[in-house]
Parts: sequence; structure tokens; C-alpha cells
Amino acid sequence: MKNKTLRNLALLLTVMFAFSSCASLKMGKKTNPYVGTWDYVVEELPVDIDGTLLITEVEGVLTGTLVNPMGEMEMDKLTIVDDVLAAELDADGTLVEFEGKFTGNNYEGFLFAQGGEFVMKMTKQE
Repeated sequence: MKNKTLRNLALLLTVMFAFSSCASLKMGKKTNPYVGTWDYVVEELPVDIDGTLLITEVEGVLTGTLVNPMGEMEMDKLTIVDDVLAAELDADGTLVEFEGKFTGNNYEGFLFAQGGEFVMKMTKQE
């Protein structure tokens, strides 16, 4: 009886370990560190512009939406390769380009529009 109980307990522990391993593999899926909400400020304009950049990922494709008091604008051609962001958007007929680098939860780069170059900084919301 004692051997049968120990064998059943060993079998039960093995099954539990197998299920917990499968669950941890599913839970262990690495999330994209760029996905989330980023507070941004564009400096060196007559007035600093601030808002949030929402970065999402669906089936491996990144999208970005700039949100500020003037409304929302969808970014086009958003890519992030080796921590470097590149994107553009059409702001009422004006091409605006973005380029910069992520370092952890921070971003420093530039916004290019109408021949001007403006500093853009972001911090990821926790």
C-alpha cells in the first residue's frame, strides 16, 4: 500500500510539473519592450508640444498613434530596428518624419518638418 501511494504521489507530481512547465512557457512569451504608452515632448518650437505616443503590435506589425490636445494622428511606416525608431505621418499635407533611439524606457530623437529639426524626447509610462 505504501509503495502504491508513493508511486501515485510521484505520478501526480510529474503531471503537475508537466502542466506547470507548459503554462510557464505560454506566460513566458516575451513582450515587445516598445509596445505601450510613451509620454513625449517636442522641444525647440515656439511652444513645446507634449502628449503621448501609443505603440501597439498586432501579428508582428507595429503601429503608432500620437495623441495630444489637438487630436490623434496615425504614424505611417513605423519601424523599430536595433532600438532605432523611424516613422512618418501626414499632418494636414505636411510630411513629418521621426527618427531616434530607445534606451530602456527613454527615447531621444528628432522630428523633421518643413525643413526644421526639433528635439523629441519620450519616457515610457509604467
